[in-house]
Amino acid sequence: MKGLFVGLATLDVIQLVERLPTENEKIRALDFAFAAGGPAANAAVAFAHGYSKLGAGLDSSDDAVLVTRISNDGIGNLIREDLKKHHVCVKASTLPGNTTSTVATILVTKSTGNRAVVSATDQRKIAPAYSALDIEVEDFDIVETDGYETDLTLEVLKRARSAGITTVLDGGSVKSYTEELLPFIDVAIVSEPFAAGRSPAELFDYLAKFGVKYSAVTRGSKEIIYSADGVTGTVKTCQTAAVDTLGAGDFFHGGFVKALGRQKLSSDTFVTALSKAARIAALSIQSFGTRQWLVED
Repeated sequence: MKGLFVGLATLDVIQLVERLPTENEKIRALDFAFAAGGPAANAAVAFAHGYSKLGAGLDSSDDAVLVTRISNDGIGNLIREDLKKHHVCVKASTLPGNTTSTVATILVTKSTGNRAVVSATDQRKIAPAYSALDIEVEDFDIVETDGYETDLTLEVLKRARSAGITTVLDGGSVKSYTEELLPFIDVAIVSEPFAAGRSPAELFDYLAKFGVKYSAVTRGSKEIIYSADGVTGTVKTCQTAAVDTLGAGDFFHGGFVKALGRQKLSSDTFVTALSKAARIAALSIQSFGTRQWLVED
């Protein structure tokens, strides 16, 4: 199975702490890790991995390709090395000039698994890239995007739609370009901030106006609310002790895409994929960092 992912790739520097520091305070980390980050990048990592604990069609290693932009420097090299190590094929345009890829600093509180994230807002002024033109989109079984790298995303989504390939949106928040993407989306799985105060019914109606027939709202450990071709319902999440919640939403999306795969999109396949994705997200929060859980599986 082949999955195409389009969007953001960052470098995540992750530190485990007893508590967050106060102003002017220095504290010592209990552990640290670094890895490629970004919703699309992490989703691709999850898609590429086989989950022996879960089986049920999820225990195969699948081909994941990530279309993104990565800087041509030491930071970019670390991102590329991590993705290669985790079997993601990267098709990246180089960032212009001296622009470097985003580095996110994450502090994870040991007692709760909750994280605090600091990263620079992406203000790059860049011309369209052409990585997407080198991709045979028609060769893929499914496409997922986090909406970043919008010019690349639109090119891929248009070609996927023409080829009848299922497209999935990871909607973390509504951005200025979101409504450009929605007409080319089959499945939108969004977070509570994306809802922006709308009730689930209002959100589903909003997405349906763009032709999105399958949508869901993830709410952390609370049950997932979904609409499948006009029929609403809920899916329970897997309750487990959280060691580190960083990346759980990204891995949920990668798991969903893996579970849906080549299947025809229907109410049954949609809801089943949501349930399997919840199990993968639960696995991901049981160890520190965004990669250790893959090794332990």
